[in-house]
Amino acid sequence: MKKGHETKGQDPRYLTIDVVRGLAVFLMIIFHVAFDLDSFGFVSIEFIDNAFWFSFPRFIVTLFLICVGMSLALAHQEGIRWAAVRRRFYKIGGWALVITIITYLLFRENFVYFGILHCIATTSVVGVFFVRLPKLSLAVCIILVVSNFIFQPTLVPMSAWLNVSPMDYIPFYPWFGVVLLGIYLESINFHRIPIQRSFLTKPFEIMGKHALKIYLLHRPIIYGLVFSLSKLNH
Repeated sequence: MKKGHETKGQDPRYLTIDVVRGLAVFLMIIFHVAFDLDSFGFVSIEFIDNAFWFSFPRFIVTLFLICVGMSLALAHQEGIRWAAVRRRFYKIGGWALVITIITYLLFRENFVYFGILHCIATTSVVGVFFVRLPKLSLAVCIILVVSNFIFQPTLVPMSAWLNVSPMDYIPFYPWFGVVLLGIYLESINFHRIPIQRSFLTKPFEIMGKHALKIYLLHRPIIYGLVFSLSKLNH
């Protein structure tokens, strides 16, 4: 396969998108290892007050959602494929619901009611209406991100209503703006940036192709290992 070019098939894959998504998966694993080590007292990390640790998970989410936007634009560039939209929503939204139910049963005060999968599922539906409007996507992206940065509004204080501090919270606003940025980046061929496949990119490419499976499996594995280690330590 040529650098940055697609594989054959109905839904072509681009090495650049897979590598970027795989990098996000890799960084996500690192963050969750650090988060669980902190939760069980092995290390002490200030996730809010420390600039790096505050920015790190937001950078990871940005990478994921940019890939969502580019993938949407590529999948529906010839027109909205509603059957594909429904399948994607049912698949990702279904797993999001499973995560909500499990975290509610296990971590009532910290359950996930709108995490990254919830965000991807909803923005993937709304985003299809922008796939052929890249300039408008960029304009709306700027409005959403800048307004949130300046005013930091709490439009729907769900956490307060539910009396919960969710472990993962990625609200539609302003994060939909990042999906729109991905749609714009696809229009300027960001997904075609030439990346030479090598032994360095291969692991990220594989992780990028299997991002959902890794996301669903890595969290209970890491948590279970750190939990077991804490029990052994005591």
